[in-house]
Amino acid sequence: IYTSQAINCVVQNYAWGRVGSSSLVARLKKGASSSFQISTDSPYAELWIGTHQKGMAMLEKSNESLLEYVQSNPTRHLGDAKNLDLTYLLKVLSIKKVLSIQAHPNKKLAEQLHKNRPDVYKDSNHKPEMCVALTDDFEAMCGFLPISELSSHLENYPEFAALIPERTRKAVFVAGSQNKNNASNVHETREVLKALFRAYLEAPENKMSFYLECLIKRLSTKEHLNDVDRLMLKFSEQFHGDCGIFSPLLLNYMKLTKGESFFIGPDEPHAYIQGEIVECMACSDNVVRSGLTPKLKDVPTLVSMLTYDTRKPITTRGKQIDQYTRMYLPPVDDFAIEFVELPPNTEYKMRNVQSGSVLLTLTGNAKILQGKSCIVNVAFGSCSFMSANTLATVKSGAEGLHIVRAMSNSTAFSDI
Repeated sequence: IYTSQAINCVVQNYAWGRVGSSSLVARLKKGASSSFQISTDSPYAELWIGTHQKGMAMLEKSNESLLEYVQSNPTRHLGDAKNLDLTYLLKVLSIKKVLSIQAHPNKKLAEQLHKNRPDVYKDSNHKPEMCVALTDDFEAMCGFLPISELSSHLENYPEFAALIPERTRKAVFVAGSQNKNNASNVHETREVLKALFRAYLEAPENKMSFYLECLIKRLSTKEHLNDVDRLMLKFSEQFHGDCGIFSPLLLNYMKLTKGESFFIGPDEPHAYIQGEIVECMACSDNVVRSGLTPKLKDVPTLVSMLTYDTRKPITTRGKQIDQYTRMYLPPVDDFAIEFVELPPNTEYKMRNVQSGSVLLTLTGNAKILQGKSCIVNVAFGSCSFMSANTLATVKSGAEGLHIVRAMSNSTAFSDI
């Protein structure tokens, strides 16, 4: 029984995506489908590989949805008769403009939001996620800065300080001067940070607009700009007058090179700024936004849900598990990611994944073999689904091969 299937996947044309053939997403889709036409002035933001209703993959041979296919025999395809769907969603993102300041709800909150506002929060799942840089220019913001740095920013950026009530400013200064590693102060620090974040986001619109104009005017004539200054000027060009322009004063700024990765847990604020990445997450599209977006900003929900943790995310290059494979294992059961990179004309036995998995070819070409039969030919942009416990060999072509595979993390491998 052959359990590898070629699939067709969905492109999302969000406004922040890279335009035309400058987008890896567009080129991947074109590589998978010769009939796909790349528009020179359209953004191509995300490629979705999975079973989410907003971007359902379809089997090439039968045009059956991937969800219908896996549900036709959950034991064979997913590895567990109790599972009726993939637990993850794999994406590629091509980012030209900053994404919204956002966070994803934990499971309990996601269920509440979906129940109370199904028109906005359209599924009940949480959305922890992990990104892996495909380029050396990937930039992001994630998690709050230490309270001492926030205190310094209130002193050094009077336009931001003017938005914050004096009582809250004083509380930030006091918290910033205390020992940040003292466990007894953690709760107090988080409450101060929450008050600061709320005051900033709830500042009157006219006041926000005035002090943003003051900030941009001052920075435009500043002789020596730091990273925070440059980010705020960049955000102002992309989203003039948006409250999110001030966000670099609050969030950790991160620069990643190809192969570097970090995990984003539920209820953590973040925004991708530029670059191209692979992203994997629990199968959900729940997003709570507050800035740098024309979409709905749900400030009350965002302010109430965040952890207000001030630890910078840990950057990792994953774990090399054999000569050709590198694994990225997040601290959740929903998903794991592996990258397999083969030299030309090399045979490699795929590791025995105990859940269903999806594969995307990033470069090169190959044949996926079961026994002596070729089940799927893959090349740049090709996507495929592999059922649980599939014993398969990949034979790379003359160009070598670089693929990414996503699977469930709870039972991904028997030997890791």
